[in-house]
Amino acid sequence: MRLLHCQLQNVRLHGDLSLDFSPRITLIGGANESGKSTLVEALHRALFLKASATGAPVEALQSRLHLGQPVVSLAFEAKGDTWTLRKRFSGTSGQVSLLSEASGQQLSGPVAEEVLAELVGVKETVGSKQATTILPTRWAHLWVMQGAAGDNLLEAGKASYDFDALLAQLEQSGGAVVQQSAHDQRVAQRVDTALEENFTTRGVKKNSPLWQRQEELENAELAMNQALARLADYEDASAELAEIGEQLEQLQGRDLPALEERRRLISQGAEASSRLEAAVQLAAQALEPLRLRHETAQNQLQQFDALATELSEREQQLQQLQGSQQGADARELALATTLEERRTSRAALASQKLTLEQRHQLVQLLLEHARTQEAQQRLAKELEQLQQGHARRRELEQQLAALPPLSRAEVQQLRDLQQQSRDARTRQQAMAAGVRLLRSDQPVRINGELLQSGDQRQLSSTFELQVGEGVALEITPGGGKALGDLESACIAAEQSFDERLSELAVNSVEAAEQAADQRSTLEQQLSAQAATPLSDLQALELDQDNLAQQLSQLEPQLDALRECRQLLEQEQALPIGAAELQTLHQQLSQTLSHTTAAYRQAEVDLDAAQAALQEFQQARLSETSQLQILQAECSDRRSRREALQQGHGSRDGLAAQLTTLALERQQAEGELQRLQTERAALGSGDNEQELSALQEQLEALQRQIEQLIDQRGAAKQRCDSISNEDPYAAAEQARALLEAAHGDHKSLKRLTEAHKLLQQLFLEAQADLSSRYSEPLAQAIGSYLGPLISDGPVAQLNYDQSKGFGGLRLRRGQEFYAFEQLSGGMREQLAAALRLSMADVLKGSHDGCLPLVFDDAFTNSDPERVDLVKGMLGTAVDRGLQVILLTCDPAAYGGFADQVVELGS
Repeated sequence: MRLLHCQLQNVRLHGDLSLDFSPRITLIGGANESGKSTLVEALHRALFLKASATGAPVEALQSRLHLGQPVVSLAFEAKGDTWTLRKRFSGTSGQVSLLSEASGQQLSGPVAEEVLAELVGVKETVGSKQATTILPTRWAHLWVMQGAAGDNLLEAGKASYDFDALLAQLEQSGGAVVQQSAHDQRVAQRVDTALEENFTTRGVKKNSPLWQRQEELENAELAMNQALARLADYEDASAELAEIGEQLEQLQGRDLPALEERRRLISQGAEASSRLEAAVQLAAQALEPLRLRHETAQNQLQQFDALATELSEREQQLQQLQGSQQGADARELALATTLEERRTSRAALASQKLTLEQRHQLVQLLLEHARTQEAQQRLAKELEQLQQGHARRRELEQQLAALPPLSRAEVQQLRDLQQQSRDARTRQQAMAAGVRLLRSDQPVRINGELLQSGDQRQLSSTFELQVGEGVALEITPGGGKALGDLESACIAAEQSFDERLSELAVNSVEAAEQAADQRSTLEQQLSAQAATPLSDLQALELDQDNLAQQLSQLEPQLDALRECRQLLEQEQALPIGAAELQTLHQQLSQTLSHTTAAYRQAEVDLDAAQAALQEFQQARLSETSQLQILQAECSDRRSRREALQQGHGSRDGLAAQLTTLALERQQAEGELQRLQTERAALGSGDNEQELSALQEQLEALQRQIEQLIDQRGAAKQRCDSISNEDPYAAAEQARALLEAAHGDHKSLKRLTEAHKLLQQLFLEAQADLSSRYSEPLAQAIGSYLGPLISDGPVAQLNYDQSKGFGGLRLRRGQEFYAFEQLSGGMREQLAAALRLSMADVLKGSHDGCLPLVFDDAFTNSDPERVDLVKGMLGTAVDRGLQVILLTCDPAAYGGFADQVVELGS
């Protein structure tokens, strides 16, 4: 499958965006928020999301800038045909159309969605309910969304990539074939059948043998619990019946007779108790005034003691505070002095720091100015050299253009033609007749040409010899017809030679040789003179203008620091060279760093001194307030002590009075205690009340006896009803049934566990054989990351039949490191190589091509990393894949892509 063209209408910030895709590499650049990710998401939703879908994925496409519903059109090649897809995302009223260029048939609605799913190699396009879960996994191994470049595709499981198609292509290519015997297949089928008989994907299968054994075990456990509960109920009822019998025996045999005897004794001692009651009342009345006077005197003495203690404590605290206040002024003055010193020190450091910062900035600007001037000088020299070379090259090209276009072969051809002409003329002269005029008294002419004495002619053809006016001879040289042929050959050779000279625009062979030598020399000089592209000269001129602009921008900044520069020049001579300025800049940086640290420490010391002074002032204010409070409390305690002495005398007199009252109270209480003891010996003074209480106790005891008799009847009836069926025998029978059910269930469970273990072992053995699936994929990854590692394996991964591929690792040095142990840039490279390798394998099921999309997938702009990315993507397109690269830094990939699109420009 290959993308050809797309058009986005009313999709977020794109009102109407159209662009074509190169069959190899398309580079889409643009700043952040220019709509690159919007383009990728729109194309992805057009391929995999139903047009009638609703919810967040469709709402995310809607534009706040342009009216109308989002419309995405996409042209692509698939299944040997060219298709045009158009989707209008407008909720349940969304529209989809799919046009085949070969047949001209246009599909729409669900039929178009089904054909589209078949073309892109998925079961179906995603609806609203699956949009948030399944949609992100569609072509996740081919389309890298923004922020997902460093994710390990294999950690998400088989659902994150086309696992089944990948395995099919690996097997079809011969890279991994797992042979399984017929016996192994039968064993696997029998194990699977046995497990399917008892289990489903959600657990134990209903009505299966294992389910029935579990039901029987649960019923047996329930019956056992019921039997044990019935037995426990029988034993509880029997114990309750025995306990009720013991309680009745206790109440009727002991408690009831004791109460009757107590009632009789109370009735006999009622008369004596009345006399002692009167004596107790008189003694209590005499004791009450003594108790009141004793307690009053005791309270007064306690007040004396409490006031004395409080007054002593507060006077001691007062003395301590007064002693502490004596040196407070001196300490406060010392703290204030320290604060002022530190404030002065900080101000001095601040001034010094400001001066150093200005000087640091000045030297830095001077350093930039010097470096810029040096760069400008170097650039001027380089530009002058390039211009001279360019002028020399133009001069050589002009000289070369002025020469005839001769080569060594053409010169040799001229020599050959000249030699042919000479050879023909030599043969002709060898057969020619020689005529020499020795002397004559008459005019002698050959073919009308007058000869003088001594003239000689070589004639190779018939000629006329005239002697005087009356004699004419026709002379034919020897050779006959051959001589005529030689003449024709000579003429033809000379004519070819002259024509070739004319064609080459030279007069002679010597001139041709001279021109060829000059041309060869000029070509060698021109080859030695390296060609300088005009763009390089323009770039250097642009750099020169930029440097001049930088110098002009530095001048106002230096003028602003003119005063600082004058002060610094008064202290020391400022260097001019960049190296000396760099040394001075480093020195100022160190001094500024130390001064800044000292300034920060001064600020800390100043804050500490200020906090100490404030804390001392607050403490002093608190002590002053506390001193005033203590003075007021001491005055209050003295006043209360004086008032107490005036009202009740001294403390010693009050203590003696308290001793006398305590003795009198003790004697009165002793007499009252003796009378109460005698009365108690005769019983309670309130005989009627006690008799009434005894009567109530007797009645309650009778009711309790009656209640126990009823409970004994109920317990006996319950025991009789339970004992109709022997509870002990029923418990034993239920236990036997439980043991049998437990044994059956255990046996079947062990059998199913054995089947599970056998299936696990079979899958593990099959996974060991299937490890050959991972080797072709690892080798494919290594082919993309080959520049990282010179020799040996580059990547490793494993294969599990149930979980798919995993355990992706990359070799660095002699060790393999897991994906999560790699740096962010290396994770991006390894993840990209994995996707390219998968696409390389899967392209066999998509007409030999698949489109890969990288949305800001390569964030590392290091030149080596960029070159590695270029190599990987170049290898991918050479293998037939299509790459669409979206980046914020298109300049890093300049000249690399076949087609470049700039968004937001």
